Amino acid sequence: MDLEEVRKALGNNPGLFSSPPEEIGVCIVSDRAIRKINREFLGRDCTTDVMSFRISRKYGEIIISAETAMLNGPLYGKSFVQEIVYLAIHGYLHLKNYRDYTPPEREKMLKLQDEIYAGIDWL
Repeated sequence: MDLEEVRKALGNNPGLFSSPPEEIGVCIVSDRAIRKINREFLGRDCTTDVMSFRISRKYGEIIISAETAMLNGPLYGKSFVQEIVYLAIHGYLHLKNYRDYTPPEREKMLKLQDEIYAGIDWL
């Protein structure tokens, strides 16, 4: 994966992310690793595409499964890098306290996620 493409997509859009948190770490991991994190921190023994943790007011962490992104990207008409960026946006919205646990919450969050994604300047 070309991480520079991900950095460009997110970094060339300064209005895309607003604080807090002021700093966000993005970790791209395997299905096995995200399943372990999901089980350890959320009590769910399964893989997922993206997880977010608000560590402090100033720092948040987004964890993305590379394997799941690679499988799901083509299903949604996205390249691997585009899917990683899309999932990073999803994780960011969770850091901003958006939830997707009920159908109305999910609809609202996905609509905003799609709007943000559509506004990205891919160069």
